[in-house]
Amino acid sequence: MSDDTLDLFGEKSAKTANENHSAAREIDELIDEINACDFAYYIENKPKISDLEYDRIMKRLEELEAAHPEYNRLDSPTRRVSGSVQKTFGEVVHEVQMLSLANSYNVEDMNDFGERVAKDLPVAGPEDIEYCVELKFDGLSISLVYEDGVLTKAATRGDGKVGEDVTQNIRTIKQVPLKLPERCTITVRGEVYMAHNVFAELNAAREEAGEQVFANPRNAAAGSVRQLDSRITASRMLNVFLYSVAKPPQIFDERSGKFVEKKFKKHSECLEFLSKLGFPVCGEYRVIKGMSAVIEHISKWDEKRHKLPYDTDGMVVKINDLAYQGSLGSTAKSPRFCIAYKFAPERAETVIESIEIQVGKMGTLTPVANLRPVTLSGTKVARASLHNADEIAEKDIREGDFVLVEKAGEIIPQVIEVVLSKRPGGTRPFKMPDRCPVCGSEVVRNEGEAAVKCVSISCKAQLIRKTQYFVSKHALDIEGFGEKIVESLVEHDAIADMADILKLTAIDFMKLPRFGEKSATKLAAEITAKKATTFARFITSLQIPFVGETTAATLAKHFKARDAFFAATSEELMKVREVGEKVAVSIRTFLDNPKNSEIIDKMFEYGLTITAETNVESASDRLAGLTFVITGTLPVPRDEAAKIVEANAGHCSSAVSKKTSYLLCGEEAGSKLDKATKLGVKIISYEEFLKMLE
Repeated sequence: MSDDTLDLFGEKSAKTANENHSAAREIDELIDEINACDFAYYIENKPKISDLEYDRIMKRLEELEAAHPEYNRLDSPTRRVSGSVQKTFGEVVHEVQMLSLANSYNVEDMNDFGERVAKDLPVAGPEDIEYCVELKFDGLSISLVYEDGVLTKAATRGDGKVGEDVTQNIRTIKQVPLKLPERCTITVRGEVYMAHNVFAELNAAREEAGEQVFANPRNAAAGSVRQLDSRITASRMLNVFLYSVAKPPQIFDERSGKFVEKKFKKHSECLEFLSKLGFPVCGEYRVIKGMSAVIEHISKWDEKRHKLPYDTDGMVVKINDLAYQGSLGSTAKSPRFCIAYKFAPERAETVIESIEIQVGKMGTLTPVANLRPVTLSGTKVARASLHNADEIAEKDIREGDFVLVEKAGEIIPQVIEVVLSKRPGGTRPFKMPDRCPVCGSEVVRNEGEAAVKCVSISCKAQLIRKTQYFVSKHALDIEGFGEKIVESLVEHDAIADMADILKLTAIDFMKLPRFGEKSATKLAAEITAKKATTFARFITSLQIPFVGETTAATLAKHFKARDAFFAATSEELMKVREVGEKVAVSIRTFLDNPKNSEIIDKMFEYGLTITAETNVESASDRLAGLTFVITGTLPVPRDEAAKIVEANAGHCSSAVSKKTSYLLCGEEAGSKLDKATKLGVKIISYEEFLKMLE
């Protein structure tokens, strides 16, 4: 090898080394910047940069980590949401046992505690003891382990000795620092909780979807932390408070180059230290001398707690002196140096004057109790959701009943139980209606679901949502329609059902606020252009329950014409691939609804026409007999990829099963990738897919 060749390789090697060094440095800088922004936003509530700038630097970090995986760090913010799904949780043995607290429920219990600990301490009595009084959060207890300043393990309490390893899920909570500003090894304890507004939104979404609602924020938080899929945990927007150090932390001393134990004299000093390290610590704790002052402080919080944005079910009273704590020790179940004062849940007795049915935008019928007004947690309560028919039947709730009501999460009124001893004579068990109270259509309850739903496209309660989907890219693809335009059309009585979209003119749009002649003319022209649509898009636009885009395309390909599809019996429908009994019954129920038929007829009356599907060039039978499921982000839209499959005699399915031949997988794939891996389905990229067609 010549000297020139050696020089060339040397230059390339040096260049590569420089590039790698630059990437490593930039990754470190981006991680530090993002972690600092997260601390400012989630802990200090003082955003440093705009959301747009934050997304930009996060994307840059993701790109660098993908190109240089050797520089990936445990504390990288990109690790907050993992794409993998765990089969089960591992076990974590707590180095220091996580004990539960002894409870008290009244002033007498608190005074007894003060007298009891004073006897074993060098003090005159309970009034000479300094206490640290903190809020008791109603969530899920958690233990976090940091080694050399980096989060390495997170575990639930479990039985106190062994907990569940939920590290992957805890990383998704933005308030939990992945790296500390100091090099230290520390184990901290705290509580994961769900804020009231998040809980209300989560339950509203679950109720609308016909899913079982959570009883309270604590159950919601606990269920969210125990999700095997971390993406679900991340979507729940959990929060956390840290409130204790399990044992003295080890802090790295720069001068000696060794880790040195940091000692505290007071529990309140531990809280201050946690706060300085960037942990979210509730600032409502107080150091108070004397049990009588503690009791007075607790009595004030019994009312103040209702104004908090999260649940607290009591106060934790700890002896502040750590030496005193050590001398008092613990029982097998709980420490002797502290006690939890539990607030009594505020309930009120009232009468259910009537039960009415509300219809949500997704068509779900929700029973709501109209109550004789009663004051609860400082506000007047006159209504309470009864959730669904199963909930009413389980509690045997009837009109005229005396009931106990409380606020779930101090925000959502709910009926806890019926006072049967006061039930008046002549009451009848409640029965959900057979017809929608808004449009009069028959309602359905699918097997295995709690929700009763109206599936009529004529239902006024669903008009906005139905219309939004009707014009969306998934259905007729009428460009230029936003949510606000649809809402404005409904608000100004410009449409009575989604079919009315097809008759709108420029003049109709110009009657709406903020519409000029140019924009009105453009949108009207777009409607006219999209009146010619494919059979598959037409079926999709109807929004038949359980019939999505893929099933609609299969039905369109099988029946080819509107009349044949409309006349098909359940048995004939079940001959179509992907259509089982449940889907067939849903289709027939929808098509047999006379109100739905009226709206469908209006669509064609207003000029809707069905055109032939556009064939993809170079069609073949190369994929004959093969079933594909498409997931993730591909170089082309997924519906275009599906057309290529079908043009080459293949079949597209919406769900992975043992019958799936290939999973065509792009970036950011979700649960379908996990299921395909579990079932042993062959996974291919878009490039590999194209090679199959060569």
